[in-house]
Amino acid sequence: MFQKEEVERILDQARRMDSQFEIHGVSEHQYKLKPPVDLTFVREVEKKYQFFLPKDYVQFITEVGDGGAGPSYGMYQFRNLTRKGKTPKTERLYEEFRRNLAKELRLRPLELEDVEYFCFSEEEYKQNPEKFFAASSECYNTDMNIENGFLPLGSYGCGTEYGVVVTGEKHGQVFRVNIEGCYEWEADSFQAFYQNWLDFISDTEQFQKELDMWRGIRNR
Repeated sequence: MFQKEEVERILDQARRMDSQFEIHGVSEHQYKLKPPVDLTFVREVEKKYQFFLPKDYVQFITEVGDGGAGPSYGMYQFRNLTRKGKTPKTERLYEEFRRNLAKELRLRPLELEDVEYFCFSEEEYKQNPEKFFAASSECYNTDMNIENGFLPLGSYGCGTEYGVVVTGEKHGQVFRVNIEGCYEWEADSFQAFYQNWLDFISDTEQFQKELDMWRGIRNR
């Protein structure tokens, strides 16, 4: 379980080191978490749309923070899942996305011949081919550009998001997904995924190297 005080201590340390928010994406969240969301609201949404969030993610958003500080551009707020669209068409798409969360996400292993279509390097694939997947065609929502049973948690930018599986055999696992629909496994759980990021930003030596790299890029 995450402890709010410990998480905030790590975020405060990172904010002091990167006070100008120079690392990619950080200016969006500035190492700050949004207020937690009420557990009653979470359970009502789950019940209405018939999907089940992983326990570790529920604990985080209800006790630590609902969105904000996280990898790259940070995490989305779960409370925004039920937001209304500005037009009837947008609202229809939002509602379709919410209802598709109850449908099972079925992933197939990616083959080498798929690499070019899914727009990542062959070298990267060959290093860890077991990490790469694609959703079966019936799971794909072409309007929303997202698959069934997958809840986006945040953005890496450039059409790439990270999220958690909420329905099916890979329930609770975290994947990176790009706009072409390639799923890259990131962690067995939200706990492991977010803790990996906290461990990175709390390692002052590694964090300073990352900060120096981005300063160099910006100062070219």
